[in-house]
Amino acid sequence: MIINFSPINLCNKVNQNNAQKQNVKYPKLAPLAYDTISFGAMKKATLDEEIEKVKKDLGEAIKNNNIEAIYKYFGIDVKKDKNGYLTISEYKQPSEDYTFKDLGIDENKLLEKVKAITENADFSNSQVSDLSNLKTIGWNADFRDSQVTDLSNLKIIGGYADFSNSQVTNLSNLKTIGGFADFRNSQVTDLRSLKSIGWDAYFNDSRVTNLSNLETIAGSADFSNSQVSDLSNLKTIGWNADFRDSQVVDLRNLKTIGRNAYFNDSQVTNLSNLETIGGDADFRGSQVTNLSNLETIGEDAYFNDSQVSDLNNLKTIGGDAYFNDSQVTDLSSLETIKRNACFSNSKAADLILLKSIGGDANFNNSKITDLRSLKSIGGDANFNNSKIIDLRSLKIIGRDADFRNSKVNKIKSLRFINGTVYVGNSLLSIEDFKNVETGKIYD
Repeated sequence: MIINFSPINLCNKVNQNNAQKQNVKYPKLAPLAYDTISFGAMKKATLDEEIEKVKKDLGEAIKNNNIEAIYKYFGIDVKKDKNGYLTISEYKQPSEDYTFKDLGIDENKLLEKVKAITENADFSNSQVSDLSNLKTIGWNADFRDSQVTDLSNLKIIGGYADFSNSQVTNLSNLKTIGGFADFRNSQVTDLRSLKSIGWDAYFNDSRVTNLSNLETIAGSADFSNSQVSDLSNLKTIGWNADFRDSQVVDLRNLKTIGRNAYFNDSQVTNLSNLETIGGDADFRGSQVTNLSNLETIGEDAYFNDSQVSDLNNLKTIGGDAYFNDSQVTDLSSLETIKRNACFSNSKAADLILLKSIGGDANFNNSKITDLRSLKSIGGDANFNNSKIIDLRSLKIIGRDADFRNSKVNKIKSLRFINGTVYVGNSLLSIEDFKNVETGKIYD
């Protein structure tokens, strides 16, 4: 019986992925919440009346530059050390409706002696420009659209730090950011002392060039379209890492990326000591040529249209593996592909140590001639127009098997095909499957 069927196509997903880059979605930083503060004015007083009342209440303090009295009036705790420097509990404008400037208070004088802010610091809509004595912010720091330029002595921000669209240029002594760090469209260029960021880091479209001492980013890291070139001390990125269209070339000490890694269209050439990528790894259009010490890719691996030729120490791909139209010639230490594997039009000739493919396997028009140690294919197996002759150790095919127009003529280890078998125009006959438990066989 001759029935015409179309070849099994297992690489449709590749075409979709090639047509559209994956986009990384990062959470937006929320502005600091203002507390509801009463300055003693009657609830029904107009805004002008309230401002005039505050001016009257603080008249002597403003005239005499009594900084402590001004802070205490707005419910901000203040402590003075023996050298006259201040620690305040928080900083923000006195109201959502008016600023210190509206009250005739000079913020540069108000903050001149401040060395520490123990909780939140909100400088958005602030007129202060010089915070050169500030060393510590205990919680969140918001400098969006602020006039601050000098933070040269700031060492610690305990919570998130938002410098997007700010005028800050000097953060050369900053060592720690405990939460999010957002430098998008900021003027900051030098973060040479920064060692750790406690959650997501946004350097995309920033002017930052120097992160030479940064060791840890606990969340996602976005370097796309950034000016950063040196990450030579970075050891860990806890979540997604995006290097697309970045200037980063050196990742010599990076060992772990917790989730997805996007190297497509990046300048990174050598992964050096990188051992683990917990999610997807996208090398399409990248300059990476070998994977060096990388042992694990937790989800999908995209080698199609990449320069990667040697997988080196890679042992496990936890999702789909796309080798179609890739430069990969040597699978080296690869033992497991947990989902689909596409080798169509690939340059790999030998599976070497590969033992299992958990999903579909497409060898259509591939150069692979030897399956070596491969024992199981969990889904469909497409040998259509392949160069494979001997299935060697292959015992199980989990769904359909397509041998049409293939060169396969030895299947002695094969015991189970849990689907339909297509042998038309191949070197195999129905008789060759007498020791194989199968579904229907079409010749």
